Amino acid sequence: MKLYQLNLSPYTARVRLLCYAKGLDIEFAEPPGFRTDAYKQVNPVGKIPALELDDGTVLPESEVICEYLEDRFPEPAMRPADPFEAARARLLARMIDLYVIPAMSPLFGQLQAAQKDQQLIADGVTNARTAIGYLEQYIGEDGFAAGGKLSHADGALIGGLFFATSLLPLFGLAEPLADTPKLAAYWQAIQKDAIGARLIGELGEALKAAMGG
Repeated sequence: MKLYQLNLSPYTARVRLLCYAKGLDIEFAEPPGFRTDAYKQVNPVGKIPALELDDGTVLPESEVICEYLEDRFPEPAMRPADPFEAARARLLARMIDLYVIPAMSPLFGQLQAAQKDQQLIADGVTNARTAIGYLEQYIGEDGFAAGGKLSHADGALIGGLFFATSLLPLFGLAEPLADTPKLAAYWQAIQKDAIGARLIGELGEALKAAMGG
């Protein structure tokens, strides 16, 4: 199998977490350009990640890929066994996708803008703080997102919180997790997990390279 991905993407980080945790032999490859005709031959949506199976079938969308890998390679389990904990894991990942990353997305274009849009920045920071606050009610309090051990939800949270803690201070929010103590404790704890630390390191190196060192 081949995973089209980039280390800087928060969406591909969650898939890599499953690959590392399950010890899967999956080739990682950069896509031949976003939304280009060449890549759309692989994934018509033109986004990453996309998982190419052995028969040439391609699955897009990070959560769909994670569900597929969990179903095909169930051990070690990366989906909580308890129904509520499984739902909570899905909910946290969904909140990252629907609220946290979309709130921050407008800020990326402001990083190197010659003339910064201060209203856009103010709105982005406010929306990001609100979105981060949604996570506080549902985050696990034992060092992991849900279920008391590493799960696919941790991959989603690592990607989202990495950008929150890296990006928002550049726009005046020095402590993005100051109002969410449980989430702040989680962020500190997940960095001590071997796979969590590996993902954060990969994201950090990719961001450094993207910003020119």
